Amino acid sequence: MRRHLLVLTLLASLPIEAQADRAFCEGLQGLVNAAQSRFDWLPTTGRNIPGSIRERRGVEENSSGPHGVYYAVMYSHNGPSAEAQQHFTRLQREVGACLTEASFLGVNPGGGGSQARWQTQYAIVGLRVADGGGEVPESLVELSIASRW
Repeated sequence: MRRHLLVLTLLASLPIEAQADRAFCEGLQGLVNAAQSRFDWLPTTGRNIPGSIRERRGVEENSSGPHGVYYAVMYSHNGPSAEAQQHFTRLQREVGACLTEASFLGVNPGGGGSQARWQTQYAIVGLRVADGGGEVPESLVELSIASRW
């Protein structure tokens, strides 16, 4: 009887998991498409990426001029945390699966963390992990979507 209960519990959770992945992909793809207009038409309240802790907009300046950027903190913990790397690895797989048309630009390790990047027609998508021992005092995983122009 316990085995049947366990199997039913696991089966009942499957559609919820699939919906969460689909919702994350839809949110991410929506932001990638919104990058072509520098996120101008996005609502300024609420969250656009399911599962994010906090989101914000910004501007990144580089040699080709200013670019709109959308940031979503996906994991945060005060101080060092081994879980940050696990969240980074899981989200790296999810982002890659969601952005099938994107070119993967690789993972760059750095002091206290790493960053993975993808390039799409309209955006550069970044996923960054900081382990709490380097540039920031907290462990975090942050997703960024920057317009390409």
